[in-house]
Amino acid sequence: MRRRYKIGLAAERHVRAIPAIEQAAAALFSESDLPPEVRFLVTDMDTLVEAQREGRLWSAVDDRNRVVGFALARVVDGNAHLEEMNVHPDHGRQGIGSQLLATVIAWAKAAGYAGVTLITFRHLPWNAPFYERHGFVQIDEGNTSISLRDLIREEAAAGLERRNRVAMCYEFSEARKSA
Repeated sequence: MRRRYKIGLAAERHVRAIPAIEQAAAALFSESDLPPEVRFLVTDMDTLVEAQREGRLWSAVDDRNRVVGFALARVVDGNAHLEEMNVHPDHGRQGIGSQLLATVIAWAKAAGYAGVTLITFRHLPWNAPFYERHGFVQIDEGNTSISLRDLIREEAAAGLERRNRVAMCYEFSEARKSA
């Protein structure tokens, strides 16, 4: 039986559940993708609280009102930027990530952004290929903005293998951009 999930702006009470979801999701990655110095990092509570208050943090809750996933966005180079999205592995493959992603895209479009960017693993089937199925395209390194390149450099300095990372973009139609 498929469970029911609700996606919406994160309530203040949801914020405390997010670090545990980050940790559970991190366990899916090999040590070569998420080395120990990165594996146990979680988004700091101040960042989460600020995003929740600004309407840039969404949660997925199950039928018992438990937080099982989240998406965190910010603005980079005038685009909405999906900073992080995780679903607890116990609730994976239920369409929650797709629903969270659609919610972030809808938010960005309604806010008038030209598109949504993100940085992800290029070689893992549940990362870049997932986003490509949802309309994201890989940005050639030469066309990557300075800000996105800086984010990739920061990730590399933290221990992520730069060659495994890719910037991606979902662009809204030209008609939407000029509106």
